[in-house]
Amino acid sequence: MGIEIKNPVEDQYGNNKNNIFLAFNDDGSYLGSSYVYPNMNHCQIEEIPYLIFIDINIEENMDKFLKDKVKQALFDKVFFRANEIRRKGPDLSARIYSGFEYNKDKMDFYTKNGFEEDYSVIMKASIEEDFKYILPKGVEVSEIDLNVEKEFAEYRELYDGIFISPLDKDILMEQSTQNYFKNLYFFIEGKKCGGCTIFEKDGLGYIETLYVLPEVRGKGISKIIINYIFNYFLMNRLIETKLEVWELNKTAMSLYKSFGYKEVEKNLMFPGINI
Repeated sequence: MGIEIKNPVEDQYGNNKNNIFLAFNDDGSYLGSSYVYPNMNHCQIEEIPYLIFIDINIEENMDKFLKDKVKQALFDKVFFRANEIRRKGPDLSARIYSGFEYNKDKMDFYTKNGFEEDYSVIMKASIEEDFKYILPKGVEVSEIDLNVEKEFAEYRELYDGIFISPLDKDILMEQSTQNYFKNLYFFIEGKKCGGCTIFEKDGLGYIETLYVLPEVRGKGISKIIINYIFNYFLMNRLIETKLEVWELNKTAMSLYKSFGYKEVEKNLMFPGINI
């Protein structure tokens, strides 16, 4: 049986149709699809700002041999296209990656095609009992009301512009039910500069997100945010803190280590390859 792969006539989600591939067999039956989505992100991996996401989806009602054949054919097309896109930014370091969560079958397939294993790092730190922190003059903290549609929409837009994986509202709303949950903006002289999402998890003060807006990086704002978080946790009798960070985010890893965080666990994430 032959496999025909072609681009769609149009894409309802606004992606470039040349970045989407559809697979059909000889009788026109749909077999699967793949797509590539480029993203310029200077926030999570400063050393690799050009991130190119690819994904492959195969119909379930096929035998393993055909699934493998279709998957490889779609991969060859989408990977070639990803490399074409990469050449549009020759002065930038780039990485092609797939998926947002670990999946063994997916990992095995991509590593067979030359991709590397990515890891997330679980880190913990203890907060000294006599730790105290007062915000510097001119710094203000504001809590985001996720139940106000306009505030949530503004936060989603900001989040999706910083983080690789898009905001999952259901997960965020579930987190908001945890003890000591805070979703905060930090302002300096009235200008929004960064923020964080924090709560209690398994008896520890957990940092879900911490970010500084690109235009104000390098001014020590991340340290202000972490000091504030430590003070908040200690006020609520949380003397140990935990977080998870992408191992490739060397800047964040270095920052957290400077605050006493130590690696306690590594988890496989999604596969990727620098090109």
